[in-house]
Amino acid sequence: MQQIVHSPRLTAIEEKWRTPVHQLFYYWHWDENLKHSEIGKKVGLPRGTVTRWFHKLHIPSQSCTRFTNLNLLNTGPRKGPRAKPKVKREFPWKVNQSFFETWSEEMAYVLGFFVADGNLTVNPRGSKYIEFTSCDRAIIEKIRDALGSNHSIGVKPHERDRTRRAKDCYRLQIGSKKLFKNLSAFGMIVRKSLIVQLPAVPHKFFCHFLRGYFDGCGHVVIYEYFRKGRRKKNRVLASGFTSGGKKILEQIFLVLKKYRVVAGGSISEGDGFNLRFSIHDSRRLYTYMYSSMKSELFLPRKKVVFEKF
Repeated sequence: MQQIVHSPRLTAIEEKWRTPVHQLFYYWHWDENLKHSEIGKKVGLPRGTVTRWFHKLHIPSQSCTRFTNLNLLNTGPRKGPRAKPKVKREFPWKVNQSFFETWSEEMAYVLGFFVADGNLTVNPRGSKYIEFTSCDRAIIEKIRDALGSNHSIGVKPHERDRTRRAKDCYRLQIGSKKLFKNLSAFGMIVRKSLIVQLPAVPHKFFCHFLRGYFDGCGHVVIYEYFRKGRRKKNRVLASGFTSGGKKILEQIFLVLKKYRVVAGGSISEGDGFNLRFSIHDSRRLYTYMYSSMKSELFLPRKKVVFEKF
């Protein structure tokens, strides 16, 4: 390949302008503030060739910012119409980036719901998202309001529940590296469902965290059955939590016993793992989760089952 110093085009330019190319280009670029493309027009070269010669001849180039500022100020020999100042557009999507940095009733609830029905995702380009999913749109809207978000709520159609009925599933997805990092600090990871563990929650806020977790993967039912030798049906209240991993249920069970919320209960394996409580423990669980509640962050259809009993 021919070296640039032996290029006939370079020699022709130097003969025409009677100045070495590296001095000529430097003067035009720095003293007259000409861009590479404008220098190329003067000497009859493509812009790419001029840029390559700048590199080969070790001629320093100005930054784009300096050119923009010069254009805005209309200084130097290059005179032309003033460029319009760039207006910084406000990002359309909003969210409280510091939401998970300070404990509160709302923060504890949303964290509990995320542990139950939330996800961290990273797309192929490395963008990081947090997601909340539920078949109850109302609770997703409440969580969105608590986060100070204006993100849209998407619909994933035809999710089947335990009765095999097709139901729409609602999803709130928020792109935020900071929220992703803060949730990661609580032990949340991508594909966490089978290995998630209980984060360190202060005693004061554990009832709100548990209510969020209950609204995500808890259950409460009232059923009746005949005892042997009895004519009247026996009415029973049962509640509990379901998870793909056993560890977090064991940890929640230990905390509830430590705080003397429940006296009994059991963990069984079936479709995942289930932590179950009977009548008296279910009543105490209801009192613990809802008695100190000040916000509207709860799922009404679950709370009302307790109250019917």
